[in-house]
Amino acid sequence: MVREMEGLEASGSTYVCTLCDSTRAEASENMVLHSVTRSHVENLDRYEIWRTNPFSESVDELRDRVKGVSAKPFMEMHPTLDALHCDIGNATEFYKIFQDEIGEVYKKVNPSREERRSWRAALDKQLRKKLKVKPVMRMNGNYARRLMTQEAVDVVCELVPSEERREALRELMSIYVQMKPVWRATCPAKECPDQLCRFSFNSQRFADLLSSTFKYRYNGKITNYLHKTLAHVPEIIERDGSIGAWASEGNESANKLFRRFRKMNARQSKAFELEDVLKHHWLYTSKYLQKFMEAHKDSSKALQATIDPVESQDYEDMSLDILKV
Repeated sequence: MVREMEGLEASGSTYVCTLCDSTRAEASENMVLHSVTRSHVENLDRYEIWRTNPFSESVDELRDRVKGVSAKPFMEMHPTLDALHCDIGNATEFYKIFQDEIGEVYKKVNPSREERRSWRAALDKQLRKKLKVKPVMRMNGNYARRLMTQEAVDVVCELVPSEERREALRELMSIYVQMKPVWRATCPAKECPDQLCRFSFNSQRFADLLSSTFKYRYNGKITNYLHKTLAHVPEIIERDGSIGAWASEGNESANKLFRRFRKMNARQSKAFELEDVLKHHWLYTSKYLQKFMEAHKDSSKALQATIDPVESQDYEDMSLDILKV
């Protein structure tokens, strides 16, 4: 589910998940045992309660009743998980864990901003030197794929002072690498049946490590995607058969393709922007346009029109051809 479209509060909300009603504290206390419970119809009902406040409750009581729904859901979303953003969200969290382990945060209370910057600089320098990975301002899919490997954790462990903590990091990454094919595979039951069978066991062990060895970071809190990864992946795959089959890499590449249109030709509002981008997409995949281009592929005028479209009287005959097709 997309929070904005289903009327849910932003990702910093107390209600951490778009698939269930768990609060951040509940999700961190019990990391594995949750079910997919949210639905579009229920979100609509909760919005009506939020709007009308039929029981005359306080704001806090009302928020607790509607479980984080604070706007009208305007588009029904299938309650599932996006594999690409799962990778990106989890890699972002591991990137922060690596910094904390380099700085031995488990021994400290409220380290300064300067200390944290120095740990990040050390991590970036090590990754650049050993893995040839350049630092990024914002985590992306390619960086996440390089970071979430056993090779990367071995490189990071060179900067971690404690042998015990190094072993814990290696085990955490080892479990993650075993779990990852389950939500990335197009058909996990065929492509990685062993990992699928072991997913619940692995997710429980992963959760145990987070709540014990890395308790300093997960005491009363957890990130959206770590929660979804540990709690909801098996149920979604049992219901839909796959998560990776509908990963958003294709959509991300389309975003790159249509970035020019979004910036230059699309109206600057969420609803109109989406409409304009879809129209551009339709135009560029239209069989009528393809027939027109095929018919005029040897025409110098048509070629020039694709490079530098300028309205001209000479093109009237070409535009008439579109209507005839």
